[in-house]
This record gives sequence, C-alpha cells and structure tokens, in this order.
Amino acid sequence: MPRLTRPPALISNAVDAALEVSTVGGFSRLGYRSRRWLFEWDLRLPDMSGRVVLLTGATSGIGKVAALMLAEAGANLILVGRNEPRLAGIVGECRALAAPGQRIDSIRADLTLLAQARDLVAAVRRMTNVVDVIVHNAGAMTHQYTVTEEGFEVTFASQVLSQYLITSGLLPLLHAADHPRVITVSSGGMYAERLEPDSVQMSASEYDGVRAYARAKRAQVVMNEEWARHEPQIAFHSMHPGWADTPGVADALPGFRRVMGPVLRTPAQGADTIVWLAGAAPDDAPSGRFWLDRRPRTSYRLPRTRPEPGAAARLWELVDGLAASEGVDDSAEGIDRPPETG
Repeated sequence: MPRLTRPPALISNAVDAALEVSTVGGFSRLGYRSRRWLFEWDLRLPDMSGRVVLLTGATSGIGKVAALMLAEAGANLILVGRNEPRLAGIVGECRALAAPGQRIDSIRADLTLLAQARDLVAAVRRMTNVVDVIVHNAGAMTHQYTVTEEGFEVTFASQVLSQYLITSGLLPLLHAADHPRVITVSSGGMYAERLEPDSVQMSASEYDGVRAYARAKRAQVVMNEEWARHEPQIAFHSMHPGWADTPGVADALPGFRRVMGPVLRTPAQGADTIVWLAGAAPDDAPSGRFWLDRRPRTSYRLPRTRPEPGAAARLWELVDGLAASEGVDDSAEGIDRPPETG
C-alpha cells in the first residue's frame, strides 16, 4: 500500500480548522490522529530531567497517564491526590519508571478544601526550593449540589479557588526556575458558558452539575489569561484534552460515553498536550493561550459567550478575595445551602 504524502501547510491548516469547527471531529480521537499526522508531531517524550513538576489529580484518568509519561521523561514529580491507596499506587508505578536519583514524591490533599490547598503549598515549600511546572488537573464533575465545610460550592472551590491558592502560594518557587510554566487542564465544555463573575459559583436553586463544571472551566481559562498578564515571567497555559475515555467521564456522563465511546480518545491521547506543554520550548508555546492538540485555539466560539468589559478583572478580584478568606457564611452572595433532610 503506498504511503500517504502529507499535504502542504496551507491544506493542513485548513483541515485542522475544519476539524475544529466540526467539534466532534476536533475533540474526538479523529482530531488527535489527524493532527498528529498532518503536523508531523515528534512523539518522543520531552527531556524533563531535573525539572520539578507538581501534578494534581494524579491518581486517575488523564492525570495518572500524565504522571507516568512525565516520570518516563525524567521529571522529579510531586503527585497530589486525595485517595491515599491510589496515590500510593501511582507513586509506585512512577518509581518503577524513574532513573536513579529521580524523585517521585506525593502529598495527600482534598482540594475541595482551601485549608488543604494551603497545607499543600506549605508541604511543597518544605520539599523543594524550586517548582518548574505546575499541572492543575484535579477536579471532577458532580451532579449533586454540595457546599464544603468552608462554605464554598465544591466545583468552584476545587477548580478555581484552590488552583489560585496553589499558584499564588508557589510563585516564589516558580520564579526560581528557568522557563517556569503553569498548565491548567480545562474542558471544551467551557465554550457553552459566558463568564459572569457574580454567578460563577452556582446556587442550590439553579444548580446543574454540567453547567457548574462548564462555568468553572470558563473561569479557569479566564484566570489563565489574567495570570499571564499579571506574571509575564511565567508561562501560563490552559488546555483542552479532547473527549477522552476516563473514569471521570464514565461516572459523570455515562450517556455521553455510551453514545460517543467508539470515538473517544485514550487517556494518553488526552494527556499528550499536557506533557508537550510541560517540555515545549518557550517560543513554541506562548503564554496566556488555550490549547488543544499542541495548537492554540480560540477561547470563544459563540458571540454570546464573550464577556462584558471588565469581567475578567472582576473575576480576579473575586477569586483573590475569597481565597484570602477563611470561608464564607451561609448568607454570602451566591451561596445557598441545601435544605436539611432527615
């Protein structure tokens, strides 16, 4: 069978754009495989020897595969998860891949709680004087409205507030690194949501798990852009892994998985851009962008989702203020506690 000849760049870019517009083509394994071939990706792992990577959500799905890939690439890893047996398991798997002298450490933390995010920062500071890469991957979709003991809606707490606390708390360690970067694993679901700072944290009366997740993911992308503006010496990346077949998708979206299962990406295909961003040359990965399949993508597909002027700055102020607090009471704006039962 004759080998296919890759088309010129103009055609490759046009095919890529068509995949992106189609959504299913761009987010599925078809998009990954097509772009890998069209743009002749170097599939070798980057050399991460000596670089310190903090990775949250490391015990399952895309995070677990990313941990294994980064371990094989030579990174010194600090893996974060809340399930202690599973955390011990991925640490063992990574150590089996590690070279002599390569460190694989772990911290157990429940990042729905800001107190534990602060404890995580303190623990990392005791472990190392430098962090080269932070990968914010923790955070699941939940269909039941839940308020943490600190008074925050759980999705917003884990995927927005804790991420801000970790990044801000580790800024001195990032500044101590050469070419530091922060990577936030977001989702294409954010395309459906407009940033509304006053309602980014859903109330009990309006709660919908899918929309709460999408709002948090939209907030992540906007915060990534704001971080890039506030901290130009650090590269900030948000990325979409595509539609990947992970335990999180199976648990949260069983109907979607049933229908789309044949075209879902593998966790390794979803993790590819995370690992690529972790090791990419600075000129190849400019800060403040939203990435899918190693290429920057638009943050807004629908005109109705573009925010009003000043919304990003208001979100930054909101998150900064809430992260500095010790929690909120029941009367705080945007928080409705569910009625007690039983």
